Amino acid sequence: MPANREPFTPTGPAVVVAVVLGALVVIGALAALLDLGPFDDEDTASLSKAEFIAKGDQVCERAHDQFADLQKKPPTSAEEAVTLTKNLLDISENELSQIRALDAPPEVQDALDRYLRAREQGIAALERGLQAAEDEDARAYAKAQAEIAAGQVRRLKLAQAVGFTRCSVVGSGAAAG
Repeated sequence: MPANREPFTPTGPAVVVAVVLGALVVIGALAALLDLGPFDDEDTASLSKAEFIAKGDQVCERAHDQFADLQKKPPTSAEEAVTLTKNLLDISENELSQIRALDAPPEVQDALDRYLRAREQGIAALERGLQAAEDEDARAYAKAQAEIAAGQVRRLKLAQAVGFTRCSVVGSGAAAG
């Protein structure tokens, strides 16, 4: 290379395009970092307490209606008990996951955690009932049903502590409710 050769410096429209693109990348990165514009996480922000309770009660109301429909006719065989319990488990697990998916405001989080743990215990009892039905063990099935019923009032009180009015209502037929 000759010693008197000057370094290459781009000029013209290519420089303008490169500078503008670079600036846009920096602006986009800052917007994402600061949650501005289209990167705003408004959808994932905590709900207000009233919004959270309303949405949670809607979830519980739908589950309650599904439980009531399924339990209009009690099972008369182990096979029917298996089918019913599987359906109740599906509804209960779906209800639990939907409530968990709601972004609870901090002021209800502790009460919600206690309620959800109680719901998990109710679901575990439903699972024991399913196993008993699959084993055609009527005594163990009845024991699981009694366990679910015994925890109902506690779950109701925990739901009310969160602020829910439609979750774990006594007499709703919501087995793990």
